[in-house]
Amino acid sequence: MKLLYITTKISGAGGMQRVLLLKAAYLAENLGYRVTILVTNPVEEEIFYNVSPAIAVTTIQPDKSGKISYFRSYKKLLNQSIEAINPDVVVMCDNGFKSFLLPFILTKKRPLVYELHISRFIQEQQTEPSFINALQRKITHKFADFCAARFDKFVVLTKQGVAEWPLKTIDVIPNPLWFTTDAVGDLVNKRVVTVGRHSYEKGYDRLFAAWKQINERYPDWQLDIYGDDNPDYDVRELAVKSGLNDVNFLKPTKDIVSAYQNASLYLMASRYEGFGMVLLEAMACGLPCVAYNCPVGPQGIITDGVDGFLVKDGNTYAFVASVIKLIEDDKLRIKMGAKAKENSEKFAINPIMQQWDTLFKSLL
Repeated sequence: MKLLYITTKISGAGGMQRVLLLKAAYLAENLGYRVTILVTNPVEEEIFYNVSPAIAVTTIQPDKSGKISYFRSYKKLLNQSIEAINPDVVVMCDNGFKSFLLPFILTKKRPLVYELHISRFIQEQQTEPSFINALQRKITHKFADFCAARFDKFVVLTKQGVAEWPLKTIDVIPNPLWFTTDAVGDLVNKRVVTVGRHSYEKGYDRLFAAWKQINERYPDWQLDIYGDDNPDYDVRELAVKSGLNDVNFLKPTKDIVSAYQNASLYLMASRYEGFGMVLLEAMACGLPCVAYNCPVGPQGIITDGVDGFLVKDGNTYAFVASVIKLIEDDKLRIKMGAKAKENSEKFAINPIMQQWDTLFKSLL
């Protein structure tokens, strides 16, 4: 089967790029698919993750001189590329508004799949609350619903995501774990780890408010944060303003597994998540996790009180108490870490990719 993924970019250290390249490689190398990734907004940035030689990557460069000229050139170049590739199934992985227009853009009808990596809650949080914005959001939702229904399949990452879309063609397929390892840390190092881009939605201000209290009680424990610096949201400065001068900031690393294995806890203070892949990664390395029960990802990954703690969103006291409980109780930390490792296996790549294989074949 010839499969085409459409996405804005595959460069950078984002989770969507990692998962897309992982799935494309699996389909090509293990299931015999002929996979092409079409990049519609290429940028001069390092491709952080491995691109399998079994998949093809092609790009288009739409005219960016204006909105109308961009859309016209985007439509023309997209159709030319699709005609040349001639895929059996097209998968849209661009969460931008224009991605919903694909059924109306194509000059030739083909089986279409929309793969959504973001929740509507997240999109709503990115606009200021006002009557005009609320009205605009309602109209946008209605139009997105209309467009989404024109795709043959609409795939979301979580059960919570299903409730956001009034569709009969919707399926839930979670992101797969991108690595397997038998090696886990012994959970004795006095280190906790957080991984994520430096941005408001990741809740670093909430994390620092909690860590300040934890650090005062356990100054010998170290907080490691992995992520690219962002001049528009200076997390380092935010830490200092929170009274923290010894947070360890590190660049993204391809060997993030070692970072997890050298820690004893994983913390997530996000305001919202599309899925929460980093929780899954940490659990696969045997780390118990503490996270706010934010929309929409953590509740689908952490089992509260079993492999970590799912704290009421925004409750700093409960977050601090949960972390301290795991710091003080070595046996509980080890027990939860073992369950985290066990439960992460629900997201193994083989069964998840079999779901995708079944979905694609059902469209032919």
